Amino acid sequence: MHWSYGLFRIFGIQVRMHVTFLFIVAYFAFVWGAMRQPGGVLGAAYGVVLVIMLFGLVTIHELTHSLVARKFGVEVKNITLLPIGGMASMSEIPRDPRQELAISVAGPLSNVVLALVMAVGAALFVNLGDLTDPDHLASLLMGTGFKSAYFYLMAVNVMLAVFNLLPAFPMDGGRVFRAFLTLRVGRPRATRLAVQVGQTLALLLGLLGVLGGGIIMLLVAMFIYFGAQAEGRQEEVQAVLGGLRVSQAVNTGVEVVQPQQTIGEVAARLFHTYQEDFPVVDRGGKVVGVLTRDVLISGLSEHGPSVSVGDTMRKEFPRITLDWPLYEAFTEMRSQGVKAVPVMQGETLAGMLSVEDISEAYTLLSSAGPDLAQRVSSQPPNTESEE
Repeated sequence: MHWSYGLFRIFGIQVRMHVTFLFIVAYFAFVWGAMRQPGGVLGAAYGVVLVIMLFGLVTIHELTHSLVARKFGVEVKNITLLPIGGMASMSEIPRDPRQELAISVAGPLSNVVLALVMAVGAALFVNLGDLTDPDHLASLLMGTGFKSAYFYLMAVNVMLAVFNLLPAFPMDGGRVFRAFLTLRVGRPRATRLAVQVGQTLALLLGLLGVLGGGIIMLLVAMFIYFGAQAEGRQEEVQAVLGGLRVSQAVNTGVEVVQPQQTIGEVAARLFHTYQEDFPVVDRGGKVVGVLTRDVLISGLSEHGPSVSVGDTMRKEFPRITLDWPLYEAFTEMRSQGVKAVPVMQGETLAGMLSVEDISEAYTLLSSAGPDLAQRVSSQPPNTESEE
């Protein structure tokens, strides 16, 4: 994800922080530093420590999802902390509803277990009878100090479990709901129903936000609504592209560039071709990088036209071959943040695959139906790349 930075690695999984996470840190610092006692610098510092511990719980939640997903052979790329929670980036969500159910339940279950452990620990230093008094409990949660932080985090654990089990995409509960529905009506229809329920719930939360629930509830409603929409769209794309291989969508008629050329030379080509992304091939014929239109324009702006392709190109890019499933290639490109990748046949460049190529395949197949896919050759045309 763009604008995210690595914090640490645990169990081989990189935990990252999105830059917008700093807003929630600033918010907690403001609330405890300016709106609650004792306030001041110490109050702000307490707020910062509290939000860091809170997102420690979020990390445990996402890490539990990730470790269970690994058991089913799913690659977990990273965990990103956002102001509204966390997100584990997985290569795929298993289509087996039982596996999806296990992965989805794992996160909220970790919060429930932590809350129960903390509840047992609370008996060691507080009179649990006092917690039945709403005023006493409110003052404890809103105060500062060890007891207040302890009970605040215990309450957050319960809230995380309950919130994430709402039957709405992209919450865990939405996936649990879909998994159960899939066993009865199949995945496509189950996804449509789960999306509809999620968006309906989001509209209700948005209405509550307008009627007095506050800006946070409105933001949560927007997150759920558009998250549900994205889940539905992803399932639709996967259903349309699921039967295709990269070989059926690869663009074989591509020009290549060499590392020693200047980006000014390549930019001049754009006036005479529709090709925007170029594989970079050394004199031995090895693909050593990718020069996309975005990288080219950035290089021209920052360094001028005389800088070499080798100094500007993207050296790290996904390695995709002709036999890859097209949807898998799409998800890999999206997770790596690239718009186009070279496609290899052994050690030889077979062509380029771009997001536009995939979009074109999706548009044609969704319009014409699956019969069109059977007319598309599984082998790309034997076209040599120009140099």
